[in-house]
Amino acid sequence: MTTWTIHEVAAACAVTTGEISQWISRGHFRPSVAVRSGEQRRFDWRDLACLAVMGTLRKQALTMKAVSLLTDRLRDDLTGMASVSELSGRFLFTDCAENQSDQAVGLVTEAEIFAALKQNARTVIIVDVAAAYRDAETTLPITALKGGIEHCSRNVSPL
Repeated sequence: MTTWTIHEVAAACAVTTGEISQWISRGHFRPSVAVRSGEQRRFDWRDLACLAVMGTLRKQALTMKAVSLLTDRLRDDLTGMASVSELSGRFLFTDCAENQSDQAVGLVTEAEIFAALKQNARTVIIVDVAAAYRDAETTLPITALKGGIEHCSRNVSPL
C-alpha cells in the first residue's frame, strides 16, 4: 500500500504539518495507523481523503469541531472500503435538520442526496470526496516501479 509523509500530505491538502499534528493531538483527526514515540507517521489513501476533505471544509464557515465530526464519520465509512476507487459516485453528506438527532452524515450516492433534499433540510453540506482526493493526489510524489527513481513529480515537463 502506498503511504506518504506528513510533509507530503500537508502540501497536497494545502494545510501545514503543524495543523495536522494539532488535529491529531486534539482528537480532530485520527490517522489510520497509530505510531509509537519516535516513529515517523505515514498516511494512507484514507488519511489523504479525510485530510483533503478537512482542507475543503476549513474554507467554509465551519468550526473545527464540526469539521472533525464530519470527517470522523467519513473515516468510519472509509474503513470498510478496500480502495479509493470505491469512492466514485459517493459524496460526504450531512443535512442539518432542526432536530440534531435526525442529522444524517455519511457517504451517499447522488440518488440519496436528491431524496434527502426533498425532505427540506435547513442546511446541507455536500463534499465530493473523490474529487477532493484526486486534487490532493495529483500533487503527491509517486514512487517509480522501475529505474531506481525514488520520487518524481506527476507534472514533469519534457526537457
